[in-house]
Amino acid sequence: MTLLRMAASYRQSADLIRLRIVALKEAQRTADPEERLRLEQRIRDLSSLYRDTQETARFLERYYDRRYHAHGRRKL
Repeated sequence: MTLLRMAASYRQSADLIRLRIVALKEAQRTADPEERLRLEQRIRDLSSLYRDTQETARFLERYYDRRYHAHGRRKL
């Protein structure tokens, strides 16, 4: 599997995570207070996973771009 294919797979996973976050936010509107707290925690956890997945996809897409590594967030 090439790095670009891996990046596309990560992007697809990020999209699914984002859709789940949207669904949980919608469910949170009608939930009771205790359930709302559980949903809020789950949303925070998924948001972190979403950011990491997007960052990994970006890193894989630009792996061979020297300018990205010189000035980007991640350096080799």
